[in-house]
Amino acid sequence: MAKLARQLGLFDATMIVMGGIIGSGIFINPYLVARQLPSPPLIIAAWAAGGFIALSGGFIWAELASRKPELGGQYAYLREAFHPLAAFLYGWTLLLVIQTGGMAAVAVTFAKYFLAVTGWRMSSAAPAVAVLALLTLVNCMGVRAGSTAQSVLMTLKIAAIAVLVVCGLGFAPDLRGLAQPPGKPMLPLDMLKAVGAAMTPIAFSYGGWQTATFMSAELRDPRRDLTRGLVLGVAGVVILYLAVNLAYLRVLGADGLAATATPASASMQLAIGPGGATFTAAAIAPFRRLDFSVRGC
Repeated sequence: MAKLARQLGLFDATMIVMGGIIGSGIFINPYLVARQLPSPPLIIAAWAAGGFIALSGGFIWAELASRKPELGGQYAYLREAFHPLAAFLYGWTLLLVIQTGGMAAVAVTFAKYFLAVTGWRMSSAAPAVAVLALLTLVNCMGVRAGSTAQSVLMTLKIAAIAVLVVCGLGFAPDLRGLAQPPGKPMLPLDMLKAVGAAMTPIAFSYGGWQTATFMSAELRDPRRDLTRGLVLGVAGVVILYLAVNLAYLRVLGADGLAATATPASASMQLAIGPGGATFTAAAIAPFRRLDFSVRGC
């Protein structure tokens, strides 16, 4: 069987891990968390807890990657840990349902943001199909071309998030959202239910890092680069997510965050004016995560 070209290094692995996680979730899901939890400290604590869970998973996958640095990632782990049938069923489910369904959903989301930014009047199907075809073509050009596109798009996404954080923490009016008084006290059982409900969108926002193991056969040194890339990538996302939520809470407060389904646009509009909403729409169009999904198939 022909081997894949091992052309990727630590930076590529880190960008792939971060690319598998950061999509549109961090720009939308925080309002769902704020609707469940009554105060900024609880909101930040919930995101920190989700980050700890994701980082723990990253350490586990890093250990698995160091032991089984071969093509297949989770498929190989399931095959060795349980039975080839379990790996077979997972592989086909991933191909026919999980990965392809996710790609379709993300492509449509990208198309909606793209049309909102450009103002073009057309069905979202055309841009969605076009971007899928474009990214498929790029990845068919080879490992290095696909990885370069992934790294460039991920770097742009990180830069956009950094702008959001800087504007929210540094240039927005001093709305004292982080210093607002705590909400109405909750009974222990109600608090437990609220935390559980809040962790669902948080877990969704942190998901995706595990699929980076599919690229192990394309890394020059998978034992070193994939393990370090998993830890560095997940840790980097945790830091970014906590910073973004601090920015949201400073500008909007917990009540304001819970009241808007588009916290990124609302925060940027308050921070730098009407142009902030347009910038946010362009920044969160999840072209980058779609590229990662195409590479994973």
